[in-house]
Amino acid sequence: MQSDSERLELRRCMKDAVVRQDAAAVVDYGRQLLASSGKPANVMFCASTFAALTESLNSQLGARSLKTYVVRSVTVEPLIPYLTTEAVLSNIILDLQVGGYGSYVDELLNSASALAVFHPDLVLIILDQEEIAGRLPELCADGIGAEVGQEIDECVARMAQLLHSYRLGNSARILLQGLVVPDCTSLGDVGDANLANSLPNSIQRLNQHLAALCATISDCVFFDVDRLAARHGRVNWCDARMYLASRLPVSAQFFREYSRGLVRSFSTLFRASRKVLCTDLDNTLWGGILGEDGPEGIATGSAFPGNCYLEYQKYLKQLSARGILLAIVSKNNEADVREAFSLRSADLALSLDSFVALKISWNEKADSIRELAQELSLGLDSFVFVDDNPVECAAIRQQLPEVVVVEAPVLEPWKLVEVLSQQPFFDAAVVTDDDVNRVKEYKAQVQRAELAGSVNSRDEFLASLGIVCTFQSALLAPLARAVQLLAKTNQFNLTTRRRSAAEVEEFASAEGGQAVVVRVRDRFGDAGVVGLALARNLGDACVIDSLLLSCRVIGRGIETALLAYLGDQALRTGATRLVGEFIASKKNTPCANFYSEHGFTEMISSQETISDSLFYELDLTASKLMTPKWISVEGN
Repeated sequence: MQSDSERLELRRCMKDAVVRQDAAAVVDYGRQLLASSGKPANVMFCASTFAALTESLNSQLGARSLKTYVVRSVTVEPLIPYLTTEAVLSNIILDLQVGGYGSYVDELLNSASALAVFHPDLVLIILDQEEIAGRLPELCADGIGAEVGQEIDECVARMAQLLHSYRLGNSARILLQGLVVPDCTSLGDVGDANLANSLPNSIQRLNQHLAALCATISDCVFFDVDRLAARHGRVNWCDARMYLASRLPVSAQFFREYSRGLVRSFSTLFRASRKVLCTDLDNTLWGGILGEDGPEGIATGSAFPGNCYLEYQKYLKQLSARGILLAIVSKNNEADVREAFSLRSADLALSLDSFVALKISWNEKADSIRELAQELSLGLDSFVFVDDNPVECAAIRQQLPEVVVVEAPVLEPWKLVEVLSQQPFFDAAVVTDDDVNRVKEYKAQVQRAELAGSVNSRDEFLASLGIVCTFQSALLAPLARAVQLLAKTNQFNLTTRRRSAAEVEEFASAEGGQAVVVRVRDRFGDAGVVGLALARNLGDACVIDSLLLSCRVIGRGIETALLAYLGDQALRTGATRLVGEFIASKKNTPCANFYSEHGFTEMISSQETISDSLFYELDLTASKLMTPKWISVEGN
């Protein structure tokens, strides 16, 4: 715990960093200050300091700016500094506007409302129980609740009408907050627990139905505020006096926790989760040091403290089941590690086959992670590194700042799963079939790499893969996978526009529009949906808005096949030119020459306006784009 003088020093350091316009330092000092004390004065100081550095946060740290509108039936103003501060700590800048108290119906349905005029990127819908389900307390009071089921259905139907109506004309992402399960009711603890239609049980069912509703609406996430309230204690979550006096839904002592949970929830709408967890072995995956204790001496299995490490192994296995790639990064003798996995297999929840890669050597761990990133064709910002050694953790933070580092609590190993689960880096509002199959696909990638080393030429290798590309509408991908690709693909992404699901739907439904995904399979397996293109006809030109491809399949000619498909579709719909756009980013250099390499010529703009875009065109009547001969094509 820091002293008052140390906190004052942190404030001074933040002020100095603002003068230097050093955004990274300001955020780091702010994080330390808030970790030491979340008192309102410190939050206000951080909020105002961050606000003074908005441009630097954007330019230096790549912070994402979001125009955010709060639709509410409660008081949220005291929460705003906490919300904006927690957003900056997640590399997000909120341009916030708060709607009128209780005017949510007009704001969501009226095309001329303040919400509509604001044109937000994100809408936060924060309503209380009275607005969403005002009749439930009365209907649940007798413990029988004959009309409770019908009332829940009607509550959900009303919310569905609001959300669907708003979605029809707007592409903003939406967060819908659920309800906190009441802690005190007239039925008492025994009745609440045993009667199916008690108010707590009914609110829980209503929350489940609202979450299911959000899953049916594009770019919409459900915020389970009851989960937070239960974690911190529902009885203290809301200050009854303040709620009755001013409709403030959260007790002041939980402003930070609430704001952090809110930011964590809507962040999943704008960025993809990390894909790889690299774990150390000694005092992390198991207790003890293998080189000193031997396979029989390491702690794992059902007895304490080995079961602490077994719980961590089970947690990793659960992550793998939803598509998170597991890798071992350890300074050890590989033969000893293999022996340990063999001899202690009954006490381990994982086998070596559970990992897509083993980096077991005496090399520097930063070098091992770099090698792994290259082998998997993933950016370092996809990685999480877990290790008990503070020196190793510090080295990764310094040498690979893009990698998230988690220091295993070696003296409290029972807390490791808790530490990991409370972090947002693996959060995902949607899990697709492609996510679940990711582990198999990356293992297949290793097999491809082995095959590549056994053939004499690139064409021979590619022909031996038996690549099949299937083109279909992005709406059938399913749509969630198309949006996921838009959110996370960086290296081969010509414009890096982060289009929403609603915008993808617009491209798919517009006359002369295209929203096309490409599925890829080969002799080693099915890679699933790996590419997307959005385009629309403007006059005689088919203009490509977005064209992107997962980095794990770059270099196999699939990007050429996708471009050729776009060209063929453009001709079918009456276009004679294909126009491509390139917007340079920090990560998409690999595709900077994509259009020129495919016969496009750069267009010279007649306008004197400054633009980051470069445009290229191809005369489709004079040149035909050809799919590589080693690729078979399926689709219309």
